[in-house]
This record gives sequence, C-alpha cells and structure tokens, in this order.
Amino acid sequence: MNDASEADENAPAMKHGTAFWWEIHEFSDGAHRQGPCGTCASEDVARSCIEAALHAVTDPETYAWGQVSRIPLNFGTSARSWPRIPIAWAALGPGGRVAWLRSRGWPSAMEEREYEMPVAFNSKSISSLLSYFGSEVRRYRHAAGLTQEELGEQMHYTAAMIGHIENAKRMPSRSFTQQADQLLHADGALVKLWPLLTQSAHPDWFQQIVELEREASSIHEFESVAVPGLLQTEAYARAILTSARPMDSELQIEQLVAARTDRQRILSGHEPPQMVVTLDEGVLRRRIGGDKIMSEQLGYLLEMSSMPRVHLQVIPFSTREHPGGMTPFRIMGFQEGPDVLYGETFINGQMTNSADQVRQHKLAFNLFQAKALPKDDSHALIYSIQKDINNGYD
Repeated sequence: MNDASEADENAPAMKHGTAFWWEIHEFSDGAHRQGPCGTCASEDVARSCIEAALHAVTDPETYAWGQVSRIPLNFGTSARSWPRIPIAWAALGPGGRVAWLRSRGWPSAMEEREYEMPVAFNSKSISSLLSYFGSEVRRYRHAAGLTQEELGEQMHYTAAMIGHIENAKRMPSRSFTQQADQLLHADGALVKLWPLLTQSAHPDWFQQIVELEREASSIHEFESVAVPGLLQTEAYARAILTSARPMDSELQIEQLVAARTDRQRILSGHEPPQMVVTLDEGVLRRRIGGDKIMSEQLGYLLEMSSMPRVHLQVIPFSTREHPGGMTPFRIMGFQEGPDVLYGETFINGQMTNSADQVRQHKLAFNLFQAKALPKDDSHALIYSIQKDINNGYD
C-alpha cells in the first residue's frame, strides 16, 4: 500500500471496534514524503508492518520513522473519515534495532515488558531529525506568511536563530518549540516532534533511568564528583558534557544539554518526587566551566533546595570520619513496587532492585546524612563558597 486510498480499499471489514493505522515517513535531501501505510486488525500486526517497512529502507541518506494509531471504527466505515489516535512512534537505532516511543512519552515502568525501551539514534539520524524539524518550522512559517525576522520578533529571537533552527544548525529548546507551534498554528505538530529530538540523546543504558525518574515518588542521591543532573544549570551541564565528550559536535552537545535540562521538569510537576541529595564539599569547590558558571550553579542549588520537596545537605571537608570510598549512587522509591538502586561509571550505568544491595546503600546514605551538615548550615556553606568565587578568591 502506498497511499490512503489503497488503505481504504483494504481496511479491515469491521463496523465497530478498533483497527490500527500504520504509516511510514521518509526524509532525505531536505524533503519529506509519505511512505507505505495501511490498516490492520491488531496493534501487533501494525507494529510488525512498521518494523518491516523501516528495515526495507536501505538508503543511508534517508531517515525514516513510523507511527501506529488506533482507529475507533464506530465513527464510520471509510478509512479516510476515521479519526486516528497516535499510539507510538518508531525509528531505527544503532545495529538495526527498532526503537519505539509512545506518542505522549516513554512507556511507564509497569509496562516495561510490553514495550521495549528505545535505543539511542546515531548522529546521522539526529541530523536528519533536526533537518525535518527545521523544514517543518519553515513550512509552517511560510504558511503563516511570516519572514524569519517577523517570526523572530514575535518570539523574541533573532532572525539568525530562526534560520539556524530551520537549517538544522541549532537544537531548539522545548520553550521555542511550544511557542513556535502556537504562533504558527501547527496544532501540536511541532510539539510532537520535540521528544524525538531529545530521546536519542541518552545512551541505551540510561533510557530506563529517565522513565523511572518520572515514575519515582522519592529520589535519594549521593554525589562526590559533580552536581546531580536534575540540579544542573544549562551552562554547567554544557561544561560537564563538553569536557566528558570531546569528540562530540557542538550540535550533539546541545542535544544532550536539552535532554538533561528537560529531565528537571519532574521537580516542578504536579506530583514531584521527594528529592534528598547529599553532596561532598568537593562538588561545590570544583569550578566546572569557570567562576561565572560555577557561581550561577551554586545560586541555582540554593534556589532549588528552597523548594518544599528538595532537601540538600553537604559533607564538609572538616569531616574526619568520612564514609567515602563509594561511587555516586541514587535510590529511587515508588508508590508501588520495589526500590531501584542506580550507580554510574564513566562508561555506563548499572541498575538493580536487589533487596540486599538496596538495603546496603540505604544504610550508606543514612551514614552520609549523619556526617553532613544540617540543611541550613549546608546552605550557608554553599552561599559562602559562592561569595568567595564572586569576590575572586581561590
């Protein structure tokens, strides 16, 4: 099948119930085109059709993705008139694996067996995604009859920035995407694309951690090297990532920064997790990115730790019996199900819900808190270090 008319003729012969629509989109040489599509009686078959169609795309310069939608058949018998409710997106990741992303976000932790956790896309796919996003911004801008200067003026961006995004030279922010979608009357089309730009930033082993963060009711984290990602400023995150990934392009770094800062939305959501953080003083004194960036980061820590559900303590250098020797770790708790322990190395991360491992690390975290300064004293130390930086003291 190559178009909706063929799909209409071959649609499942059901008057009521549910059918599933699948479609493939291809992007190459700056142009988007509709690929194969069709209707199926089950979601599994529709997914299989998408996976087969994606594997059939052999041109390395073509980026392809698929979408499966649910169709309530009681709305009519003509495929052209059926409302299509998107369920999931799919694209090829490294090694030819198909990555699935639910239309409104990651699958929940309770559905892990049903949905395979997506894998990271390669750099060429990232570039193609940004090119497609940029071309869509340009298309909607032209439809609205606006120049880059006029759109930039309405959005409080320069015309050059609009041009960079349209030409896939800059990573758009979530706020840019939401604002452009509204001003250009894209009816959510741009907003739906944005998660695809950020999901591919995370390495394979970190994908599930991002989802668990969103599901967690509590997060207890010990850090001895750097400020935890959920509490980093954009500039601090950029400095950390640039240092840790010297071979990445500027565009790849910006994608990682956007993905990291977007994770922080859970702390200001409707039901934020209770976040308890214990930092070694060295984290505060290590001037990542220089004095200005570190001063802003310390100010941001003070701001975030004033939130009702964020508790921050610092283990000072003066602690003689430091329970050190442990790598950074976090324990995530949930309203249902076991706690999850996560630890990270330079290469990857490890996750377990082993009761014994979780219990040992909970005990270690309690020891860290016992050795740390009280919350108010911790805040005073952070403020003192920030003041020294601002006054030019080493």
